[in-house]
Amino acid sequence: MSSAQQPVGPGGPADQPPAAGAGQADPPPAVQAGDPPAGQPGPPPAVQAGHPPAGQAGPVRVPGQPRTAGPGGGRAKPELYRSPVAPIVWWVWVAFALANLIGLAIQGRDHFAAEVAAVLILVTGVAYVTAFRPRVLADDTGITIRNPLRDHHVPWGCVQDVDVRESLEVRCAPQDGEQKGRTLYAWAVHSSRRSKLRAEARARRSAKSTRQQPPSYARLPAEAQEALTRTDSENVAAMLSERATRERAAGAAGGRQTARWDLTAIAALLVPALLLLVVFLV
Repeated sequence: MSSAQQPVGPGGPADQPPAAGAGQADPPPAVQAGDPPAGQPGPPPAVQAGHPPAGQAGPVRVPGQPRTAGPGGGRAKPELYRSPVAPIVWWVWVAFALANLIGLAIQGRDHFAAEVAAVLILVTGVAYVTAFRPRVLADDTGITIRNPLRDHHVPWGCVQDVDVRESLEVRCAPQDGEQKGRTLYAWAVHSSRRSKLRAEARARRSAKSTRQQPPSYARLPAEAQEALTRTDSENVAAMLSERATRERAAGAAGGRQTARWDLTAIAALLVPALLLLVVFLV
């Protein structure tokens, strides 16, 4: 038997496995769970919550419809405008009145203590109505003016102009065949003569010392530089007027200007007044 011919049998070359890499193809890579088979496109990238898929338009906001604060669907918080001094006066008085009422409850045992307590409660009601309650609210539906005893709501489509003189003035569009629209006055935002004089003095100083302003002042937008020379009330009126213009340009519905009496404010005055009357008559 020649050397080229070898017997095939147990222990022979035919029974031995081929050497690694010798004439044998590598096995295909393992497919992980969730991966698409070879040759098929993968799934589209994940879409973030609150964002539409590619190629689709996002939600369109209808003018006048309240904005939502997030996925929970809450209404956007309205903008609040009022004097920064008013809530301070209210809470200082509440602390003073509460301390005195506690003292009267502990030590006062006569009729005079009852009269003082009734007067404190009445003044607290007056402070609530005149200092704490008045405010101006601006949301997606319009402007709400809360005066001491009465509330007014003006949709953005009905707002013609917002200005300030002695107090904030909201001019409404004519309704029900009126020749001239109404003007509503806001108790919460007012402009005193002293504040106007201070603003005019700041404007004159700014005009004279323009070249002496720091470099950071020159980088401010023109609107910001102008706001520095106006009173707080004038800035509030300018912001509300600009927003009314934007909402009308966006197609805000007109609606109707509404007004109502606030029963809580009326009760805050009537109940202490009746209590004081009863104490003095008894």
